[in-house]
Amino acid sequence: FTMTSSHLHRLLLRALALGMAAAGALHALMGVAAERLLDPHLPPLLETLPSLDNQNRFYGAMFAVTGAVLWQAAGDLERYRPLITTALVGFMLAGLVRLIGVAKLGWPAPMVLALLVIEVVLPPCLLLWCRRNRG
Repeated sequence: FTMTSSHLHRLLLRALALGMAAAGALHALMGVAAERLLDPHLPPLLETLPSLDNQNRFYGAMFAVTGAVLWQAAGDLERYRPLITTALVGFMLAGLVRLIGVAKLGWPAPMVLALLVIEVVLPPCLLLWCRRNRG
């Protein structure tokens, strides 16, 4: 078995999809408590705020569903190319929106900063690679 470009692309998209689904499920199940995994210095009070917990669970579920959709779309790169492109651009834009928080409140914890870099760098790389290696 030789790894073709499309096989590798599919594999990377599925790895991203699994990461998204796992992170989303974690937030959906743990709520605000999942944030402590990213920044252990967060005040315990956050976990007692119902609205914040509720929002975290909602966004977590949506992130997990986006991962599931991306997983499915990676099974047929040509057929789902517009969906893959939309998901990757959305993922990148969501990462860029984090910069509003940076401008307003300063730099986040190192783990969150690492996520920001992944969210902003990985999608354009995958999109360019997909464009160069049709199929």
